Amino acid sequence: MKKITLIIAFFCQYFLLQAQVGIGGDIYSTKNIVKVIDGTKGAILPYSNSFTSFPQYNAGVTDVFNDYPNLIGGLIYNKSDDQYYKYDGYAWNPARQIQGIYQPKGSRLGISSGISIPCIAFGLGICLSAGSAVYLAPDNKSEVLVDNLALKNASNVTIKQAGIYDVGAALGFTGGSLGAQIGVTEFKLTLQVRYIPTGNWETIVTKSNYSLIFVIDTNGNKTCSFAQTLSLPVGAELRVIPTIRTIGGSGGSLSAYGTDANSINSYLAARLIKAY
Repeated sequence: MKKITLIIAFFCQYFLLQAQVGIGGDIYSTKNIVKVIDGTKGAILPYSNSFTSFPQYNAGVTDVFNDYPNLIGGLIYNKSDDQYYKYDGYAWNPARQIQGIYQPKGSRLGISSGISIPCIAFGLGICLSAGSAVYLAPDNKSEVLVDNLALKNASNVTIKQAGIYDVGAALGFTGGSLGAQIGVTEFKLTLQVRYIPTGNWETIVTKSNYSLIFVIDTNGNKTCSFAQTLSLPVGAELRVIPTIRTIGGSGGSLSAYGTDANSINSYLAARLIKAY
């Protein structure tokens, strides 16, 4: 009796594993597990009223979703913005999103090393800033840091394909000042391009952010950012120069600033619009 039961169980299991399910008709295919056969009706996939209810949501991580390889390819509909989202193993990506970690014509680079900027101010401030922030951090898909354009070299960032680019940069400044001073601190970000290896650096765009000083300037991080459309040849090198100065001040203070390595506040991004 035991042998008969085992044989029956084996055959049942075999046929269940080999079976296909058809919904709306009796036409099946060995290439499908589930097949919907109805041209007038659709299948309702999982949905949510907000992305905060999506699986693996975690407000405490950079991209607000935990990494979970077993969920790759998952789909969910978000009622709040009327679109589907697909999970890539790191985050849920909206269907209408054209940028992302798999965008072949885009790179978003994080800071691998920043600089320190000490300042002393008596009226007008003097800041000893030198060098540039280095955007050569390793790729990290969880933080949307990818180099799909292969811009990173051992020590610099260069263009590998001639064309028209959208280039954006952001840099966070940390630190503050302490002293008896009233004035304004300017946090400036400058994008420079060297078109040939032996050429001079040319300033393309600058952007400033300002912070009021009244005795103590410690009101959190300051961030500068910009975007610019450029025509760039093969081999063009990019760099970002941060500078700080005190303007219109009275009294005196000592300051210590630095560059923020957080990928939310500091990054260099490029998107190829048209290749030459």
